[in-house]
Amino acid sequence: MHPKTTDQQLAWALFLLLFTVYLLTYSGALHSSDGQAMFSVSESLVRRGEYDINQIRWMGLQQGTYGTDGNLYCRKGLGTSVAALPLAWLGLVVPAWGVVQTTMLLNVLITAITGSVVFLYVHRLGYRRSTALITALVFGLSTLAWPYAKFFFSEPLTGLCLVAAAYFLVQLGPSHTGRASLWRSALAGFFLGLAVATRFANAVLIPIYLVALVLQLLRQRGTLDWASIRSNLRVVVSATWAEILAFAVPLVLWAALMAAYNYLRFGSPLITGYLPEESFSAPWLEGILGLLVSPGRGVLFFSPILLACVPALPQFVRRHKVQSFLILLTAACYLFLYGKWFMWHGGFAWGPRFLLPVIPLLCVTMAPLLERLAGMTRALFWALFALSLAVQLPGLSVHFIHHQEALLEAGLPLFDPSTFFHPRYSQLWGTLSFLSPENLDFAWVQTTAGIRIDWISLALSTVLVALCAWVLALLILERMSSLPHKLSVFIILPLLVAGATALLLCRYKNDGHAEYVQMLNFLESTSEPSDAIIQNNPPETAILQNHYRGQLPIYGLFEGEGSLPQSTLSLLDTVSSRHPRIWLIPGPLPPNINSLDLWFSQRGWSAAHSAFGGQRLTLYSRP
Repeated sequence: MHPKTTDQQLAWALFLLLFTVYLLTYSGALHSSDGQAMFSVSESLVRRGEYDINQIRWMGLQQGTYGTDGNLYCRKGLGTSVAALPLAWLGLVVPAWGVVQTTMLLNVLITAITGSVVFLYVHRLGYRRSTALITALVFGLSTLAWPYAKFFFSEPLTGLCLVAAAYFLVQLGPSHTGRASLWRSALAGFFLGLAVATRFANAVLIPIYLVALVLQLLRQRGTLDWASIRSNLRVVVSATWAEILAFAVPLVLWAALMAAYNYLRFGSPLITGYLPEESFSAPWLEGILGLLVSPGRGVLFFSPILLACVPALPQFVRRHKVQSFLILLTAACYLFLYGKWFMWHGGFAWGPRFLLPVIPLLCVTMAPLLERLAGMTRALFWALFALSLAVQLPGLSVHFIHHQEALLEAGLPLFDPSTFFHPRYSQLWGTLSFLSPENLDFAWVQTTAGIRIDWISLALSTVLVALCAWVLALLILERMSSLPHKLSVFIILPLLVAGATALLLCRYKNDGHAEYVQMLNFLESTSEPSDAIIQNNPPETAILQNHYRGQLPIYGLFEGEGSLPQSTLSLLDTVSSRHPRIWLIPGPLPPNINSLDLWFSQRGWSAAHSAFGGQRLTLYSRP
């Protein structure tokens, strides 16, 4: 008799299935200024060992703040940028891959891992494997998690950190004592610290997770007596001090890293770079209702499957008091905290992105309902699942910028409350009107010069999904439990997926910017280590970041034919004093009109112009 399928096999197969599903709908493009700023930190680190975002100086204070040294620095948390470093490095060193396109796999990986953690979490709580698998698939396929797997926002990593920290807390019990208990406490602290490093606001959750840690330890050791806890706090501390210390150490280390990062950028460990106007100043009722039920950003519109939490919650609370305390307080903190944030709606985004981190935890609370699905309840649940899955398709298929631009063209103010609360302007309905081949937001659809579908990439991605779904089904039916089959799950299938992903990245690099790539190849072959690059065309910033393989510092500007502002003049003085040669990618204006060309020519810099189709590249040498 063969041994049964293990939890690890199922979790791994589930990860591969979700990864390939997300790879099928991946776009490989940056969608927001938030993403471009966090990616620029990763890019600077892997290219030059620096952490400025001067390559998007044209963005000004939208996503960055000027440091004490005059460089522009991202004011977002460091977590996402650090997590992306291995992928950004691979994109830089593998010639056949694009840097941006490779790095954009980050949230594909993170969201697939989150689905596996949800599976393990639910099963650890005592539910059947089938219940745990359904819960994980609900999270991965019928919530905001799927669209956000293709964006470069920080919320997916935050969600993984919060659910992973909760998972390691639930593992604390009689079967894990001594060193094992300390390790799990430390891992919970590590992931919570990473959540804080990713989004500073998560610091408010530290007391909640700490209390949950203590309660979980006391409950599992049979000493959870509320009366005794109130009367003898010293006994409680003495029983849990080692785990508390293990939990706190990684938090302190993350805090030290963030303090050092702040000090190096802004001269103080307590300055994060956020501007005074970025504050908790929104009308609370508007923000809370907007995040919950508004047609434009309400989570119940964008993930209606979460309605299943309502009938499941009473039983979940009865069965899992400590976990209920943790999950419900975490969700409440997010709702009340971001409901008060001045931009509660999340700006240019799909749905209520600020609530995405608590969705994995909320899906866990569905487990009691999923455990006893039968008859009409089962039919209603799967109908709700199908509806919620269908709701994700517009966000997966069309860039959310199209709907926002349509509102602006209609004369509505940017982020006006009516655009969120009036059904007429709902993002869901509005995006449907842009569902057409030229607007499809998939890597296997190229629209730079007409519409071209890469049928090979589409077919390969589809086959990967089918293969991983088939393997998962066989594992569920326990028809792959022999040693050769286990090797196929842990070795052969991952190698197939990894190889196919590598091939897809090679194909996606040919993204229709051949002239630009030719120009960058020339620049790389003729540049010197002391050179610098000034790129003066913001829409082409991501193209430069994706295809440039050198290590020169890049300064992104947006200057036309008028006089240069003082900030640009100061930057040009600084850059020209440090670099004897400067490569200018000027944009569409000719040399006799472009204000940057005029600045160099008026100061006696010699120019060598090169043309690459519609692209112009100029090398300016110091007189």
